[in-house]
Amino acid sequence: MKKHHLKVLVPGIFASAALALAVGVGAQTTPAPAAPPAAKSPQAAPMTGHHKDSAARAQHEADMKAECDAMMAKKQEMQDKLQAMDAALDKLVAEMNAAKASKEPDALEKPMAAVINELVAQRKASRAMMMEMQPAMMAHMMHHMDMHGTKGPMECPMMKTGKPPEPKVEENKPKM
Repeated sequence: MKKHHLKVLVPGIFASAALALAVGVGAQTTPAPAAPPAAKSPQAAPMTGHHKDSAARAQHEADMKAECDAMMAKKQEMQDKLQAMDAALDKLVAEMNAAKASKEPDALEKPMAAVINELVAQRKASRAMMMEMQPAMMAHMMHHMDMHGTKGPMECPMMKTGKPPEPKVEENKPKM
């Protein structure tokens, strides 16, 4: 009968010892670091990684400013091209209007053809400029969104012109 008790008792002892060890191991986790006392100044508290994060953020801000400046330069270049196109068209329209005064029947055909050809060429050029600029603008705005969330694009200097849009002035249209 003694053997029978050992067969039951020994596995029970092993099971309870294993359970006790498992609970004891779980209880020996490292305690969380204590919070610094409130009496100390914020400058005295260690800020591990803080400088790395702020340096990376400052670099990202500088990169974003450079990207904004490049986009502003592209925008200005496109506006300058459009002004040059307008000046060329104004010159051709003035020549066409001057040809109206001529009494020759075919005097108006060449200037009109020049104006129409210039309009077509300018429309194609401005469409090409817009199609070239659109993907770059979208990528630029996405960088702002990555950095500042949905309000990020509004932080771009291109979105902050500082002046309201100018009202369109009625121009004297040539009469034909």
